[in-house]
Amino acid sequence: MNRTPFASILLASLLLSGCTGSTPSCGDDEVLELFDQAIEMEVEKYAPQTQRGTAEEFMEILDTYEISNIRTLGYDEGIDSYQCDARVTYVYHDRERLVDFTYRVDTDQSSGEVLVEYQTKMLSPILGYAMGF
Repeated sequence: MNRTPFASILLASLLLSGCTGSTPSCGDDEVLELFDQAIEMEVEKYAPQTQRGTAEEFMEILDTYEISNIRTLGYDEGIDSYQCDARVTYVYHDRERLVDFTYRVDTDQSSGEVLVEYQTKMLSPILGYAMGF
């Protein structure tokens, strides 16, 4: 009977520790999900404007892209911020493209939202294909 309260307290402590508001690391699922959303949004936005192939072919980028080579370049403990880099690789018209890019991961201290600031060149090869650069 004494074990039940201890187990409940331990479970509550674990749940609360997960909500401390600390910034997720460079390769955290939440950060990668934000990149997925950015890539998906840009591909969907530019697919109807593609000048190389059809919009459907352009949308296939969403099936082939991969974010890899994720590295932490630095961490600023004072502001709980990560400096990172990674690579986006995808295939379009049977040709593999890749681009390395840097990004920063922070947490908005007032709202707790994760903020990811990335270089727009992350999407440059994708947009280059869409616009015929």
